[in-house]
Amino acid sequence: MCQLDSPCAIKTKKKLAGALKELMQTTTFDKITVSDITEKCNVHRQTFYYHFQDRYELLDWIFAKELIEPFTDNINSDNLQEKVYNLFETMAENKKFYQHALQTNSDDLIRYISKIASEQYLVIFKNVSKESGINSDDEADELMAEFFGYGICGIVMSWALRGMKEPPKAMTDKLDNFFINYKKIKS
Repeated sequence: MCQLDSPCAIKTKKKLAGALKELMQTTTFDKITVSDITEKCNVHRQTFYYHFQDRYELLDWIFAKELIEPFTDNINSDNLQEKVYNLFETMAENKKFYQHALQTNSDDLIRYISKIASEQYLVIFKNVSKESGINSDDEADELMAEFFGYGICGIVMSWALRGMKEPPKAMTDKLDNFFINYKKIKS
């Protein structure tokens, strides 16, 4: 058996994730069992439980690997628009999966994404203050970061639950305009 963080383990996790994503193209998450997932990718149930406690942990792992990590990796005010676009694009490319997943697990995902996004926005806001030569107001920055964190999360969730009808570029432009206005306020 491979170590939990080894390339072998990552390969197995990706295989399980791929099976779940494929099953969720036609079936809602609540109707999918661990047995369905393991049968789909031809692994033993014990292998599943070696890597994940349950289906929810697998779903969280997919969110982390596909949405959260790419969004937060080296995020800054210069690449924010690209990061947001990639988030929308990833979800649009896997539309059925994310629509089914968000119907099941949206509360946990909203809390998780909001927290991560708020932390990232706080870093960005502090950098914007530094770049502008403005003394940073920690309380105001924290409040704005939380506001933006929940805001972006709400926008993404609302977009997904409305059927992802607007193209990722249009959604990114809307959010980018919002962020540009914040920079103007800080200046």
